[in-house]
Amino acid sequence: MNQYNVLMKIVLFVCLAGALLQAHVDENVLYDFEKRCMTCHDTYNRNKIAPPLVSVNQMYLRIFDGNATAASERMKAFLSTPSKKLAVLQPAVKLFGVMPKQKLSSEDIENFVEVLLTTEFEIPDWVNEHIESHKREEKEARQK
Repeated sequence: MNQYNVLMKIVLFVCLAGALLQAHVDENVLYDFEKRCMTCHDTYNRNKIAPPLVSVNQMYLRIFDGNATAASERMKAFLSTPSKKLAVLQPAVKLFGVMPKQKLSSEDIENFVEVLLTTEFEIPDWVNEHIESHKREEKEARQK
């Protein structure tokens, strides 16, 4: 792992720890989230395995117009039974395929969704550009 990735994981850990203190989530949840989710999902960097966490966070919140309850319910449903039909992030499914089903308890799912949706990520410029490009593609596809 290069130094940049290590640094970004430390930054995410600090950001998540701050968010969790405010959200009163146990620090063991953060450790489990990092161990189980960040094996495939990087915080900010695009990779060839899974979408970055900042993209997942922003897409769910934007698709559901900031309605964290609706975003949370859809994310929980997807994590419980990942499928193309339940995937909110269809462009990610095209790029990476459907996420393999993970061995997560309902408590794990509840905790991980809370961590992901309550973390206030610094939003890089590329995320906004990326989201807008997908909106244009979807609009063009609907017009055909």
